[in-house]
Amino acid sequence: EEWLEYHFMVGVDHVFVYDNSGAHTNETSLAPVLDRYPPSKVTRIDWPTVPCNNNIPAHDNTGERSSQYAAENSCRTRFAPYTEWIASIDSDEYLIPMGQHESLKEVVREADKKGTNILQFRSTRAKLREDCSEKDGIGRKKIQDLTFLESYNCDSSPIPKPDWADRARKQLYRADHVLLHFVHYSTVTKNTIKSYRETIKQGERWWSVASEGALSQKTINEEQEAMMLHTKTSDKDLTKNWISRCRFDFKKKWRGCFVGFPHPGNTLVEGAHREDGMEYNCFPVKRLTEHWIPKLKQILSEKKK
Repeated sequence: EEWLEYHFMVGVDHVFVYDNSGAHTNETSLAPVLDRYPPSKVTRIDWPTVPCNNNIPAHDNTGERSSQYAAENSCRTRFAPYTEWIASIDSDEYLIPMGQHESLKEVVREADKKGTNILQFRSTRAKLREDCSEKDGIGRKKIQDLTFLESYNCDSSPIPKPDWADRARKQLYRADHVLLHFVHYSTVTKNTIKSYRETIKQGERWWSVASEGALSQKTINEEQEAMMLHTKTSDKDLTKNWISRCRFDFKKKWRGCFVGFPHPGNTLVEGAHREDGMEYNCFPVKRLTEHWIPKLKQILSEKKK
């Protein structure tokens, strides 16, 4: 509900939910939540596909991608003809208007004027803030009454995010321009399907349309346009032994510390830490703290009345 209310708040018109809950958990459906919304706002597609295991042993949730690929292409094929802009994101990913923008619609309208067809959002994992969580055995968990946005408003990277964050990018794209999309990439577009003869006949250079140009596909300006916050849940297993793993003098492993300790003033200082030894490791998004989170909490509060 929080994820839906947030995206409606920032200008999303309609959400198509591919409900895969029956394949992963004992829950059989998200219908009890989704049915609260009118058909004009939410469409639920039952998608209880048991995914094949296609990523052993590199991923901590092996095999979930096969069902995701099929669901995304089903959505684009069935529903993209009825919209101007579309994105395929997970329910722990939030698209955040930045700068002076009050809506994602403002962002895509500006992109339209510039001839941009694909907006790329870099992805880094946010951390569960210590001050928005509570002890759970030897780990930590989100405080129940807090939103995911405020609990995970501590990105592991400051903005603008580094180039390597492109590897898990998500895209918001013109539905009539992108003909085939594959989770992180626009694989077939109106530009890339042109033949050599068509290109030359139109007075264009072949090499310049064999792939999307910088104008057609751009990485979004995270400070002035929009950004994405990935609030992937850090459960008890990931946060266990946080008291030792989050210290500045802990010998780092590849997983490191999943509990967030915000850098003072959002300024990166390598190795800086609190008096108790907890190392600063994440960056709150000021626009969320001061603007979007208060608005979201007000909306959720009114819905409970």
